[in-house]
Amino acid sequence: MSAAVAEAIRVSREALRLRADFIRAYRVLTASLGMAGDPDAAQSALEGLRRAQPNISLAWLASGLPFEHEADKAHYLEGFRRAGLR
Repeated sequence: MSAAVAEAIRVSREALRLRADFIRAYRVLTASLGMAGDPDAAQSALEGLRRAQPNISLAWLASGLPFEHEADKAHYLEGFRRAGLR
Protein backbone atom coordinates (compact mmCIF):
# COMPACT_ATOMS: atom_id res chain seq x y z
CA MET A 1 0.00 0.00 0.00
CA SER A 2 1.35 3.40 -0.93
CA ALA A 3 1.92 6.09 1.67
CA ALA A 4 -0.71 8.27 -0.04
CA VAL A 5 -3.37 5.55 0.20
CA ALA A 6 -2.48 4.85 3.85
CA GLU A 7 -2.78 8.56 4.63
CA ALA A 8 -6.13 8.82 2.82
CA ILE A 9 -7.43 5.91 4.89
CA ARG A 10 -6.16 7.43 8.12
CA VAL A 11 -7.57 10.90 7.43
CA SER A 12 -10.95 9.64 6.24
CA ARG A 13 -11.33 7.40 9.30
CA GLU A 14 -10.51 10.34 11.55
CA ALA A 15 -13.04 12.52 9.70
CA LEU A 16 -15.71 9.86 10.20
CA ARG A 17 -14.81 9.56 13.87
CA LEU A 18 -15.44 13.28 14.22
CA ARG A 19 -18.52 13.37 12.00
CA ALA A 20 -20.16 10.03 11.24
CA ASP A 21 -22.37 11.44 8.48
CA PHE A 22 -19.54 12.93 6.38
CA ILE A 23 -20.33 11.41 2.97
CA ARG A 24 -17.14 12.60 1.28
CA ALA A 25 -15.05 10.85 3.93
CA TYR A 26 -16.97 7.62 3.25
CA ARG A 27 -16.20 8.03 -0.44
CA VAL A 28 -12.49 8.55 0.15
CA LEU A 29 -12.34 5.66 2.61
CA THR A 30 -14.17 3.29 0.27
CA ALA A 31 -12.04 4.11 -2.77
CA SER A 32 -8.82 4.04 -0.75
CA LEU A 33 -9.54 0.68 0.87
CA GLY A 34 -10.47 -0.67 -2.55
CA MET A 35 -7.12 0.43 -3.94
CA ALA A 36 -5.31 -0.87 -0.84
CA GLY A 37 -6.45 -4.39 -1.65
CA ASP A 38 -8.45 -4.93 1.53
CA PRO A 39 -11.76 -6.23 0.13
CA ASP A 40 -13.42 -6.87 3.49
CA ALA A 41 -12.67 -3.39 4.83
CA ALA A 42 -13.58 -1.83 1.46
CA GLN A 43 -16.93 -3.67 1.45
CA SER A 44 -17.62 -2.49 5.01
CA ALA A 45 -16.83 1.12 4.03
CA LEU A 46 -19.07 0.76 0.98
CA GLU A 47 -21.93 -0.40 3.22
CA GLY A 48 -21.46 2.73 5.35
CA LEU A 49 -21.39 4.87 2.23
CA ARG A 50 -24.60 3.29 0.97
CA ARG A 51 -26.31 4.10 4.27
CA ALA A 52 -25.17 7.72 3.99
CA GLN A 53 -25.77 8.02 0.23
CA PRO A 54 -28.22 5.33 -0.93
CA ASN A 55 -28.14 6.44 -4.58
CA ILE A 56 -24.37 6.00 -4.95
CA SER A 57 -23.27 4.30 -8.18
CA LEU A 58 -20.31 4.33 -10.52
CA ALA A 59 -22.41 6.26 -13.03
CA TRP A 60 -23.23 8.92 -10.43
CA LEU A 61 -19.58 9.25 -9.43
CA ALA A 62 -18.42 9.43 -13.05
CA SER A 63 -20.89 12.14 -13.97
CA GLY A 64 -21.46 13.94 -10.67
CA LEU A 65 -17.93 14.74 -9.54
CA PRO A 66 -15.54 17.08 -11.32
CA PHE A 67 -12.00 15.92 -12.05
CA GLU A 68 -9.32 17.98 -13.69
CA HIS A 69 -7.55 14.91 -15.08
CA GLU A 70 -9.21 11.85 -16.57
CA ALA A 71 -6.51 9.61 -15.07
CA ASP A 72 -7.44 10.78 -11.55
CA LYS A 73 -11.10 10.04 -12.23
CA ALA A 74 -10.27 6.57 -13.58
CA HIS A 75 -8.13 5.81 -10.51
CA TYR A 76 -10.87 6.96 -8.12
CA LEU A 77 -13.52 4.90 -9.90
CA GLU A 78 -11.26 1.84 -9.90
CA GLY A 79 -11.10 2.00 -6.11
CA PHE A 80 -14.89 1.87 -5.97
CA ARG A 81 -14.99 -1.03 -8.44
CA ARG A 82 -12.56 -2.96 -6.27
CA ALA A 83 -14.76 -2.20 -3.25
CA GLY A 84 -17.70 -3.77 -5.08
CA LEU A 85 -19.62 -0.74 -6.32
CA ARG A 86 -21.37 -1.20 -9.64
